[in-house]
Amino acid sequence: MNTVRLLALTGAESTGKTTLATRLAGHLSGRLVSEASRDVLVPGEPYTLDDVLTVAREQIRREREALQTSAGWVVADTDLLVIRIWLEERFGVWPDELAQAWQLQAPRAWILTAPDIPWEADPLRENPHDRHRLHDLYRRHLARMRESWLEVTGPVEDRLDQVLEFLDIAG
Repeated sequence: MNTVRLLALTGAESTGKTTLATRLAGHLSGRLVSEASRDVLVPGEPYTLDDVLTVAREQIRREREALQTSAGWVVADTDLLVIRIWLEERFGVWPDELAQAWQLQAPRAWILTAPDIPWEADPLRENPHDRHRLHDLYRRHLARMRESWLEVTGPVEDRLDQVLEFLDIAG
């Protein structure tokens, strides 16, 4: 874990990724990489495969920039795993461009947020009744990877403590 300085939050919609990412970045005095879809997509408007590819490219750019300009922890509110599952679920594709970017991404530890908190409606969210099935998809993807990952559950304070213990950092 010593060489990893990127934590990527992943999981289904409305599972506390942004809240936990913000708390982690603050606690670790790290750089927060925000979710690009919030800046690229128009809430409530339909989107296309090209729109999601634009989101992916911007997310990759933000992550790389944060890693290049920060010597400490980088905490990504989302990353290519979220975009991969989104593309496969919504459009049935995983484009070669992103598959190549996937192979080149920096080492990371994933933090999988469980869907054990209440759903919060948001114009960009579309799966209020499918979070557990999607969570299982994330878990299966992570189980096949070589990188470290942790599934966190419960309220945000418990989740923060779980991550700090995982990182072996005193809370």
